Amino acid sequence: MTWRWQPPVLSPVSSRALIDGIGVAMGFIPGPHETVVAALRQRYSAADALLTDSGTSALILALRKILPPGGTVAFPGYACMDLTTAALGAGMRVRLYDIDPSTLSADLDSVRKTITRGVDAIVVAHLYGYPADVLGVQEVAAEYGVPVIEDAAQGAGGTLRGGLLGTFGDIAILSFGRGKGMTSGSGGAVLVQTLELAAWTSRTRAALGAASAGGFEVMTLAAQSLLAHPSMYRLPASIPALKLGAMVYHPPTEPRPMAAAAAAILHSALEMDEREVQYRRARAKNLLSSMADSPDVVAVRPVVGGESGFLRLALLDAGGHKLPRATIGALRGYPMTLEQHPQLRPILVPGERAGKGSEFLRDRLFTLPTHSHVNRADLTRLEKWLD
Repeated sequence: MTWRWQPPVLSPVSSRALIDGIGVAMGFIPGPHETVVAALRQRYSAADALLTDSGTSALILALRKILPPGGTVAFPGYACMDLTTAALGAGMRVRLYDIDPSTLSADLDSVRKTITRGVDAIVVAHLYGYPADVLGVQEVAAEYGVPVIEDAAQGAGGTLRGGLLGTFGDIAILSFGRGKGMTSGSGGAVLVQTLELAAWTSRTRAALGAASAGGFEVMTLAAQSLLAHPSMYRLPASIPALKLGAMVYHPPTEPRPMAAAAAAILHSALEMDEREVQYRRARAKNLLSSMADSPDVVAVRPVVGGESGFLRLALLDAGGHKLPRATIGALRGYPMTLEQHPQLRPILVPGERAGKGSEFLRDRLFTLPTHSHVNRADLTRLEKWLD
């Protein structure tokens, strides 16, 4: 038995980033919002980037912009509970389309059927760094004049046809929470690709007002970073009240700008991200090669033309016999489809169903850790779990 306990996902934070965040929070150095916006614009070839206090807030703002008040949005049947929060915060109704379990991408036939039932916009969400077929959904949606919002909160460095996830929608969402691969502790962004939408982000930025200093966020992130190390993670993971790794609903709040300290931390995180993506891909490659002969576990494959950023390695339990093992970070995916979220039901259009693919993912999807704190001994333990 080992004291080492592997977190399922980890977003590295450097000491320099924390020092920068403290300096900004205490007013010793100016907040870098403009510098971070410029870096995001360059990275995602965007006309503008609006920094928000969370990815959920970013999606709330995007929904309010793209849909009419009380409009109907199409969501994937299997996704993060934060989509429910965003729909409630934006005051929208929801329809569902199904997911292809083999790729974690949208089932295009289901997308078409959902659109014909009547929607004002559709959200395409990337899961665990695996690219969803945004271009395919856009092609179908364009036939009906329906706009597409790209939710790249879990894009994690994944690509589609050579383009970074988050660059495909006229409006796209990023999240920098601590489980998203690249973190500022909190925060999100709305990316826009047109001058018309850039004028909207400029007005919205002014309307959101001044950013908070963010001292509390820096202290929280420092503690989380320490306890997320495999040599320490057993402590918080053993406290049920913390609900680490669980899907927890958070009620919507009114969107606010990203805290100044979070922006400073994000500036450093952007510089680290490419190296971390390469770490994750290398570890995923090791695990995938070790499971080549496994009859019970099937790897999720990226869509044609896509490459995963492997926020986590996604696997399907073909035999239905695998058990989670929290000590090595081998965990089930989301335990519910969106249809089953109690908070979503009041705004879910009657008769909407998640679909068989989404239900299969709920019952059979596992994820394995790939981050840079996974060492050779950890890989060996994961390989034994796969056998």
